[in-house]
Amino acid sequence: MKQGAVSLLLAKQERHRTLLFSRSSQEDGPVAIEESWEKIENWIATYAPEEIPLPGPCTRADLERLHSRLGTRLPEDVEQSLLRHNGSDVTGVLPPSYCLHSVEDIARQYANWMKYKEPEDSPLLVPIASIGVLQLMVDTRTGHLENWDLEQGYIPEEGPIWESLSAALQSVADVLSSSRPWIARGPYGQEWVAIEVDTDFPGTLVWTEHSE
Repeated sequence: MKQGAVSLLLAKQERHRTLLFSRSSQEDGPVAIEESWEKIENWIATYAPEEIPLPGPCTRADLERLHSRLGTRLPEDVEQSLLRHNGSDVTGVLPPSYCLHSVEDIARQYANWMKYKEPEDSPLLVPIASIGVLQLMVDTRTGHLENWDLEQGYIPEEGPIWESLSAALQSVADVLSSSRPWIARGPYGQEWVAIEVDTDFPGTLVWTEHSE
């Protein structure tokens, strides 16, 4: 990754790390993933032309090698997302600025998880996105998304942050395909808005805390 891209990622992630995340229960599945990505891609093409292009797809062989390293399969919607885009590079697709991991990043971050997790933490939790050291984990048994902070350890929530990656992407896609302002609501009343005219990162997708 180029130095400029790294600087953009770190700056955007540091700015949004402390925000909370929304929860959604939309329908999962390959079709939902494809439709959600199409809406997100269309928004970026229209409003965020300065974003670094989203990565291309991984291959089925990449997924099989990843499964061998993990010792478990990823949920179908996570696989389908990787087959559309092998991560999101420095684009914070999920609010407040989660960047989705590539298959290589998943394997590397899973190794960190196994090294630092508590004995009672399940090895069936796999990191699939991050904001700095804060990892978004998928429970491979249920598809639910939780979080884990490398500095603080696993952070359990009262229920999942999102019901699934498919639900998370669909909630974002529904917001970005609606009329302006593009506001997402959190489980405790928090709101964040997608903007493309941020003074620090013009022409990119930025999630900022919404205020009236």
